[in-house]
Amino acid sequence: MGLPAVLGFILVMLGPVSWLVAGGTVRNLSGKEQADALNAVRQTVLTAAGGAAVLLGFGYTARTYHLSRRGQVTGRFSTAIGQLASDKLEERLGAVYGLEQVMAESPQEHATVVSVLSAFVRERARREDEPAPEGGAGRQGPPPPFGTEPRADIRAAMEVLARRPERAEARRVDLRRTALVGLMMRSFDFDAPPRLARAYLTWADLRRADLRGVDLRGAILNGADLRLSMLAGALLDGAAIANADLRGAHLGGGTSLVGADLSGTDLTDTRGVTAEQLSGSVLDEGTRLPPDLAADPWIRARLADCAAWTDQRGSSASPPPPTAPPA
Repeated sequence: MGLPAVLGFILVMLGPVSWLVAGGTVRNLSGKEQADALNAVRQTVLTAAGGAAVLLGFGYTARTYHLSRRGQVTGRFSTAIGQLASDKLEERLGAVYGLEQVMAESPQEHATVVSVLSAFVRERARREDEPAPEGGAGRQGPPPPFGTEPRADIRAAMEVLARRPERAEARRVDLRRTALVGLMMRSFDFDAPPRLARAYLTWADLRRADLRGVDLRGAILNGADLRLSMLAGALLDGAAIANADLRGAHLGGGTSLVGADLSGTDLTDTRGVTAEQLSGSVLDEGTRLPPDLAADPWIRARLADCAAWTDQRGSSASPPPPTAPPA
């Protein structure tokens, strides 16, 4: 605003606007009384105008800051996306952690960052063999040697996804058909339990994965290969683990399976699993159990409860309540 405009504004405020605000009361006065009253009105008008100008300035500054901040976030996001496609591991790692900062600072970008990182893992760690015709864990190869693990950038992306801020999410984290052999994601390595609740891990290769204490509640692990995995203390309540392979996995140490669907799942030499753990899971005749558990009266009662529940309500119904131990 130029100097003439400022002077014009002041003249208008001191002239017509002040007389308008003063009203008939001041107009009916005369002499010094009218001048004093009008000056008081003018001071009030100028004070109000100054306050309004300050508020407008604050608003303009806040809007400018918001737009600048938004532009910085957008720029960092675009840079990180470009670096994800780099052939250099260091740049891909920088991109992953850059996206984590964007997600932490900008709730509006949360869903986008989760989708980008999930797609990065799916494309860079895609499982190449085909699912088994019956929907199980697929071709059975030899167990991976100790020390096998995903590449550093895949590990970083998985860690960022597992410690993402807790916000409402309309979509599941999509990690279907991923090869995550030897993934190490243990609760004691994180400030809070790693969170993969409700994640899509259908037909994922998680052999020898160390998932101790991971929150997998409501996750979909149908057909996943979890042989030799460590699941002690993991939360698998309500997870779909149908037709998965858990041979040689360790489910001791407080692994929770309440409402988990283990229909058709292979548990023949799973370590640490107990009848009490399975008493709240969904079992069927296709669930393969260790001989001692298959003969356990509590497990037989659970199988009967699940079968009766399915006959009454259908296979898509919610799981039956836990079965009480036999008297």
